[in-house]
Amino acid sequence: MAILRNRIRARTAVGPFGKNLWKNRAGTAAMEFAIVGPAFLALLLAIMYTMLIYLAQQMLETAAEGAGRLVLTGFVQTTQKANGTIGMSASEFKNAICNGASGTNPSGEAVSTPALLPPLLSCSRLTVNVTTASSYNVASTAAPTFTYDSNGILVSTGTGYDHQSNGSGKNRIVVLQLIYLWPTGKGPLGLNLIDEPNANRKLVATSVFTTEDYSCNASQTSC
Repeated sequence: MAILRNRIRARTAVGPFGKNLWKNRAGTAAMEFAIVGPAFLALLLAIMYTMLIYLAQQMLETAAEGAGRLVLTGFVQTTQKANGTIGMSASEFKNAICNGASGTNPSGEAVSTPALLPPLLSCSRLTVNVTTASSYNVASTAAPTFTYDSNGILVSTGTGYDHQSNGSGKNRIVVLQLIYLWPTGKGPLGLNLIDEPNANRKLVATSVFTTEDYSCNASQTSC
């Protein structure tokens, strides 16, 4: 009898505790987050991963528009720089896009352009391609093909710098492209936007226009 009474007392004591434990919902939110949280964070990172690429593309498009205007108005072809030379070489044009440039125009007035490449983009990863076309129908806006050696080093960009194509650069159809190797990697949830070696994605911004009938510098026979 004593043993039976002890068992009855034990069940009586545990009863309310068991009911309270069953009704207790403390920690439910933490458990649900532990289940859903990793997928939510992965989705959030994937959105940011894609957003940065689109942001870089938009900034490159804006830079291409500004760079195209430098060629369209004859700034690149006719500006006399501080060292006395007139017109910009391929490297000087790229430097003007990255860091800005100044000089004098054919009228002797001081002219300048600010840096067009945003701070988020590095000049060392930028390639500039300038070509001409005989008509808009045949103007090629395809992305240039980059080639690499066996060590993954970029050896050819397939790009050039030609805004005249013999004779004057005035009233020419010009295709200007800014190509940028955006450093990236594989994103969460299997997201992979890499399309170039060394975990890069190639971004291309294109501007097509006809150059104006600008004035050449007095010392230029053709511009």
